[in-house]
Amino acid sequence: MKLQDIYHLYRRAAFGITPSDALKLTSLTREEVVDRLIDESEEVSPLNLDMPDIDEFFAGDFQGRIKEFEKLIRKNAEKHLIYNAAWLGRLVSSKEAFNERMTLFWTNHFVVGDQVLYYSVRYRNMLRRYALGDFRQFTKAVGKAPSMMKYLNTNQNVKGQPNENYARELLELFTLGEGNYSEEDIKEAARAFTGWGSMMDGSFILNRKQHDFGEKEFMGWSGDLDGDDIVNIICKEKACASFICEKLYRYFVNTDVNRNHVEAMAARFYKDYDIKELMRFVFTSNWFYDEVNIGNKIKSPIDLLTSIYRVVPFEFEDQRQQLFVQRLLGQSMLEPPNVAGWPGGRSWINSHTLMIRLKLASVFLGNGMIPSDSIQYKVASGRTFGGKFKISKNWESFDRQYGKLEPEALFEAICATGITKDSAKMFAESNGFTQRERSLQLMSLPEFQLT
Repeated sequence: MKLQDIYHLYRRAAFGITPSDALKLTSLTREEVVDRLIDESEEVSPLNLDMPDIDEFFAGDFQGRIKEFEKLIRKNAEKHLIYNAAWLGRLVSSKEAFNERMTLFWTNHFVVGDQVLYYSVRYRNMLRRYALGDFRQFTKAVGKAPSMMKYLNTNQNVKGQPNENYARELLELFTLGEGNYSEEDIKEAARAFTGWGSMMDGSFILNRKQHDFGEKEFMGWSGDLDGDDIVNIICKEKACASFICEKLYRYFVNTDVNRNHVEAMAARFYKDYDIKELMRFVFTSNWFYDEVNIGNKIKSPIDLLTSIYRVVPFEFEDQRQQLFVQRLLGQSMLEPPNVAGWPGGRSWINSHTLMIRLKLASVFLGNGMIPSDSIQYKVASGRTFGGKFKISKNWESFDRQYGKLEPEALFEAICATGITKDSAKMFAESNGFTQRERSLQLMSLPEFQLT
């Protein structure tokens, strides 16, 4: 497999790859490389958080002790910073990188905002567990998760007074998309989800007194339908496979949709709704590696942070600063803007965030200045950036992986897209710089903003 294609695959399907690991794969076929990437995510590891007081609470009889639980929730709220840092750390270190990439995708598809950390951790581990599984079973599990039931008010959906929030978003945002269902379908689907709720420990319950067991008519089907039946009926619609595949295509391939490619994906997906096999189809397809699909997507803030880490591993000594940077760039991992999630694409870039993004690597890893021949840089060289960010940097790892690469190989390893004439001129004139300084130059180019 070509080195450029390996870099492209791992930038999209994972969170990058080191030059030495990429070179090891060049002797394999495309199918073998994709199989290896997928196989590494065969066993899924949850990302848990140490909350011993809550574990002890649920080990005993917790019925009727809601006020005690609320105290524990408030006590553990400060651990959001720890969890945020642990999640970002997982993205750049896990062997299950493909599953983590898929989990990040589904986090912005089945969107929830939940400040109760106990439920939030459970929800994201559920996303990990199903991220490469059967989409039908996945969607059923999402609907029964306490975070989702709370976020879209399913726990307020009762017989005689159905709450339509979850049913509406299930059809519009999670499965079919606008124009593929009616308002009556929403009303009937809402009836099917009545009585759904959860115990304090997050386990699913059906309140039979609040569930509507009457006949419902949904998308041409009728009967005593429940929530699982609704999902099964939705997945019989080819529009569901097309909707999911288009969203996956925009995320993994190109925001400019090629309808023929999406239809080929949907035909494969509709057979069994197997997410893993759908993605195998995408990553082994010739069109995934077309030049038009390489280096054409603007990195999300999380992708920007992980791509800097891939070049020079770093760690925030103050976890509050990590959250501050995510918010500054517009993507805090545990704080989605709304049920539709982050729109992505060009929305990541504006006059405010662009300047921050271009200088981010230099601020994290250098003295806050992009290496150049200017007097200012020479004077400031070797100084810290005023101690504003407390970051430990592993330049030794950079030296091992990137230190001896030729300029062209260094550029290929760091940037996904071709270099512009102006950037090439600047880079050609960088003979007086160290390899570390060259890397900071590259990570300060507009080309580095693309993946």
